[in-house]
Amino acid sequence: MKPVKLGIIGCGVISNGDHLPTATKSPLVELVAVSDMIEERLKTVAEKYNVPTTYKSGSELLDDDNVEAVVLALPTGVRTPLALEALEKGKHVLLEKPVARNVGEVEKMVALRGDRVVAVCSPRFSFKADAAAAAKCVASGVLGKIRVVRFRAILGVSGQPREGLPPWRQSMEMNGGGILVNWSCYDLDYLMSITDWQLRPRLVTAKWWQVDPKLSAYVAPGSDADAHYMAFIVCDDGIVLNMERAEMASTITDQAWEIIGSEATLRLPMCPQKGKPNAVILDRADPNKGIISETIWEEGQGEPSGNVLEDFVLAIREGHEPKTNLERGLLMQKITDAIYASSAKGEAVTIN
Repeated sequence: MKPVKLGIIGCGVISNGDHLPTATKSPLVELVAVSDMIEERLKTVAEKYNVPTTYKSGSELLDDDNVEAVVLALPTGVRTPLALEALEKGKHVLLEKPVARNVGEVEKMVALRGDRVVAVCSPRFSFKADAAAAAKCVASGVLGKIRVVRFRAILGVSGQPREGLPPWRQSMEMNGGGILVNWSCYDLDYLMSITDWQLRPRLVTAKWWQVDPKLSAYVAPGSDADAHYMAFIVCDDGIVLNMERAEMASTITDQAWEIIGSEATLRLPMCPQKGKPNAVILDRADPNKGIISETIWEEGQGEPSGNVLEDFVLAIREGHEPKTNLERGLLMQKITDAIYASSAKGEAVTIN
């Protein structure tokens, strides 16, 4: 397969930790250009990864006819205009998470997409071996009728506050939200993928809170987005989606991802917690013996099925949809928007 000629816009933490090393190592990718507004960082990245062409602005990179596809590794507030520009110039686009700040921005991308591939980075955890084992278990029907899909990921305060916190991370304007958009796109993608994207949300009741003023040193000055939220979502077919995430919380860390059926329940390790097993556990209800637990996957079994970048370039070359496309990103964004709207209104909100 001919490698996809790739450009990366944004050379910050997520690119250095993921996109740049993956692109450099992959035989499916030829990294031909990078762009960043910080000149020193741009120079360092180009030298480290042997990138032949650099640009100080994303628009300049998008004008490069040698670039077939781009990764937009930028804060959400500045990413959508570049995504629209990239699509207008005929580029395939891989969007960092979350997909956008609101549903309207996603719909604009859908309208401009045409025959280009647009993928979202939210399925990072969905490529894990545990996700594949869990999906196989759900597909077998052993759970019976799915009743509840839920996660609770509460991260307690730990250690000293860091200096130089990014101002966008908990900003409604720059990021579209806080912990909900920063992390729950991963939670949603993971659980949606395992359940074969069968959840159709209809009614959302939710509430969110900012970080407590006594803990404000843990966020950048002027932060106005959520550090903790809860949502109760009624879906088609009598399924309930229950979501809760928090960071800088005044409690110990507690994390759990579960799919509860009429006959059995799956316990999942999206982010394994220290002291707890990194395993997929099936709890079956037996009328004579009570709950019988069985480990159906544990750490060390199987390999990840891919990664977001290689999935993206394979979709381009092989002509199929990426693991999480714009339609799936739009569904998750509808849930996100409804959570914020319900909290603001103090009442349930419907999703069409």
